[in-house]
Amino acid sequence: MKAIARRPKVIRSLRKEGQRLRHRPTGDVATVHRDPAFEVVWVRKQGESIDPHWFTSPNVDVLTVVQGRLRVEFADARDRPRILSVGDILVLPPKAKCRAYRWPRNARGPTVFVAAYPVRRTRRASHSPHSA
Repeated sequence: MKAIARRPKVIRSLRKEGQRLRHRPTGDVATVHRDPAFEVVWVRKQGESIDPHWFTSPNVDVLTVVQGRLRVEFADARDRPRILSVGDILVLPPKAKCRAYRWPRNARGPTVFVAAYPVRRTRRASHSPHSA
């Protein structure tokens, strides 16, 4: 694990900058910042598969769309699907089950969002929209 940066640093998510870039069928993800308590990643979705599984985390998760639109569906039928646009912020409570994908599915450009969340040893995100 890297030490906390001591100098300001700009990460250009729309240019795919970041650490540990990972390509998955459900999207690309790269780490922007990680320290013992906190992690920030960006996720890029374009032509991705819709994950058939639900993401869940024991922690709060905050998503911010920076390009395109993102559809977020919830396992709990009481929570209607949400369409997020640039600048929208979604706060996912602990243990919320959801999945996220580019919207509309035939959009020409990618959807990029930033996810921030606490890092804990108990974090067991299954099929995370930001671990793509």
